Amino acid sequence: MTLRELADARGLLIGGAVAAGVLDPDEPDLANGVAREYNVIVTENAMKWVPLNNASGQFNFTLAEFMMNFAAKNKQKMRGHTLVWHEQLPRYMGAITDRAEMMAELKDHVQTVVKQFKGRIPIWDVVNEAVSDLPGSPMRETVFTKVIGPEFIEMAFRWAHEADPDAKLFYNDYNTDGINGKSDAVYELVKGLLAKGVPIHGVGFQAHVDINFSVEGSRMRENLERFKKLGLDVQLTEVDVIFRGDAPKAEKLERQAKVYADLMTACLAVKCSAFVMWGFTDLYSWRSTAYPLLFDDDYKPKPAYFALRDVLIKTPK
Repeated sequence: MTLRELADARGLLIGGAVAAGVLDPDEPDLANGVAREYNVIVTENAMKWVPLNNASGQFNFTLAEFMMNFAAKNKQKMRGHTLVWHEQLPRYMGAITDRAEMMAELKDHVQTVVKQFKGRIPIWDVVNEAVSDLPGSPMRETVFTKVIGPEFIEMAFRWAHEADPDAKLFYNDYNTDGINGKSDAVYELVKGLLAKGVPIHGVGFQAHVDINFSVEGSRMRENLERFKKLGLDVQLTEVDVIFRGDAPKAEKLERQAKVYADLMTACLAVKCSAFVMWGFTDLYSWRSTAYPLLFDDDYKPKPAYFALRDVLIKTPK
């Protein structure tokens, strides 16, 4: 059975990020593989700010709709990524210094994008990577915090909810998979949002890790469980597992497979709703020289693929 069939049987979303540019008729293996193995996809870039709205108010949904059509054709869900992020912002946003103007631009972007896909995208990463990596500094300093203040997060969630009350709204971040200073900061952030009645429904844990990552050592399951106890959904949203070297040696491939299996085991143990990888094949990964995904450059499944499949088969529903 495929990963998709096994995930469907237990109500789990399994999938990955795909760039619109590589879903090419001349590269059928990619499109066929994504359709066969995934029941949910994410646009790698096509729904970020620059591709959608590079000039104020001049929206272009061509690439995003291309991806939506691909998902619809293959009966896949789309995970919306991402409405508010400090990267891939157009120049006009960096030039704004007036708070009211920045708020108006942010609201227009969030609501125009969410309304475009209302009823078609069930899950949105509303705010991405807003928490700092620096100890003692919970919020990342960005154009949004400088001009609006940290309340931009609350505003973005409220505006997204107004635009589509049925969509599930997520905060998404990296280096938060286990219990550490950054995941503590995210925990306090979302707990504060909930206390204010902000419509946030889940947290995405990116899980960009390497073969030395320990699910047990990082206390990952305990971390996911504390967010669940807040009443939030949890998802693994950008999973990849890297290693270095000139060629993928068998020993490293097996270690990679174990990390993938451990990540899935933790996900299922807390009843996470999605396990999403950041790609499909190593060939087109943003970390292509580090062998991060389930399929190699020739679209052949690696040990990690079979390890995930085994976990899905053997773990009780």
